[in-house]
Amino acid sequence: MKAYVVFSSREPLLVVTRQAIYCSEVLSRLRRVGYSKFIAREVPIEHVHQQYGRRFEIVESALHEGDDLRVLDYSGERVFRSLPFSDYGPPFRHESPVANKKNLYAKQPPPPATREESAVSAASKQAENSP
Repeated sequence: MKAYVVFSSREPLLVVTRQAIYCSEVLSRLRRVGYSKFIAREVPIEHVHQQYGRRFEIVESALHEGDDLRVLDYSGERVFRSLPFSDYGPPFRHESPVANKKNLYAKQPPPPATREESAVSAASKQAENSP
């Protein structure tokens, strides 16, 4: 069993899984819940158990019943307070092709002009061309 802090455009969360984060089943599960681009860092399972106690044991039993991955904590603030950075392992970066489907910073074409804007533009062009 492994535990990871997952950082994405959303708030960080703490997940527990039976497999490594880079396994296709785990990546698929994260993608289904909206995590298609993220950085994950493994944290020692013993420290997670020590910090979360009974809550960890409930999630652990759910994993033994067949789930690939369970979220232990959705509160990034609580995750940060509970686990010091010195516990974090090396980063694992994941970016699925779906994550880059649309470039939000690319220059977008201007929206089509309204009838009023077109009429004003035509009138100003006509005024510029008249002697």
